[in-house]
Amino acid sequence: IDESIQVVEYDPIERRLPPDDFDWYNYQLVILDYDLGLGKENGLSWMVHFDAIGKVPPVIMLTSNASTNVAVRALKAGAADFIDKTDVNEEAIKTALDEVFALTDMQKTLIASHEDPLPDLLFQDDEGEQEAFFDATSNINRLSTTDDPMQKFGLVVPGYDIIREIGKGGMSTVYLAKPFEEEKSVVLKIMFTEGNEDPLALKRFMQEYTLISCLDHPHVVQIYERAFAADFAYIAMEHFPGGDLTRKLAEGIDLDTAVEYIHQMCMGLVAVHELNVVHRDIKPGNILFREDGTLTITDFGAAKNLTGEVEDITINEQIVGTPYYMSPEQVTGMKIDHRSDLYSLGIMIYQMLTGERPYSAKTIAQLMAMHINAPTPKLTGNVAKYQPLIDGLMAKDQDERFQSANDVILGLEWIK
Repeated sequence: IDESIQVVEYDPIERRLPPDDFDWYNYQLVILDYDLGLGKENGLSWMVHFDAIGKVPPVIMLTSNASTNVAVRALKAGAADFIDKTDVNEEAIKTALDEVFALTDMQKTLIASHEDPLPDLLFQDDEGEQEAFFDATSNINRLSTTDDPMQKFGLVVPGYDIIREIGKGGMSTVYLAKPFEEEKSVVLKIMFTEGNEDPLALKRFMQEYTLISCLDHPHVVQIYERAFAADFAYIAMEHFPGGDLTRKLAEGIDLDTAVEYIHQMCMGLVAVHELNVVHRDIKPGNILFREDGTLTITDFGAAKNLTGEVEDITINEQIVGTPYYMSPEQVTGMKIDHRSDLYSLGIMIYQMLTGERPYSAKTIAQLMAMHINAPTPKLTGNVAKYQPLIDGLMAKDQDERFQSANDVILGLEWIK
């Protein structure tokens, strides 16, 4: 751990719960153990008290077992992060410290540069919001119709009518829903925590909100809220009735439209990368369209915050990404930065311009080897003039690529 960090120990058995006038302003972060050695009084009850007084710095909870149960309850109570107590080591603590300090700094920067209040980046709800979500007698929990669609799915999400299931992934199920008080539909991404014994899966699910909810950009998905119900966590986000880029590629994209899509994707990546976030799964399925035809970058479940030396969260130790669109550094497990997203962007641009992916193979291993060793394919015909753009995006060496999405925009304008 950084020697400049001063750690002050607090014995809960000897000193009990800190008084309301405790000098919290002298501290930047609290690491709170779930097991305080006080019988029924535990870290969660302390966390509830801390959240109520509202002046305690961010809290990292040391959970008592390798499951999501205590982790979810800690996050509900306002904890900024959690560490599985069965896996406490120097690296885990350093990672949690880096994440919380980075997010706190990001929040301060964003608040200083915006007039409107921003959503809390540290998993803390306003007191009123908590009452609305968890008070069973609240109007927000009412059923809006006799034949409520939520009953059909065996799922009650406070404040929403479930319309239909859209899809299902390894960690979550996605539903189309409508807020009770609004006409506009939203997408609910839901992760069931009951019986899920993997705390890292919860972290990966929740980081989409943590990283992107503060960003208001026309070419990045809008994420409206994050909350917990009894046995699941959910994120409400923008719905895209215009489908995805995969569908448009199948239909064929003319050159002028492709150039406009490239420009919009680059503007979205500029905004994302300015937050020190790398998407890590840029692909056609994650480029969605609104009714007016504008596109947005979505699905930040695999994203990574580059602020500080933050440990990568993988699922079952798998490489993060989609094989057709992975950068060489993703394939080889090297350290990545925003230029990895630019490589993936280059593959999509090639696909838009030609109707084909630049690399294809019979096995994933062969495909990954092509990302590492195969030469960049050449454009022909009326799109040949965009070869410098493809070369500058798909270079195997990060240092030989465009260094930012802004540079790509300039290159695109130069070619036009």
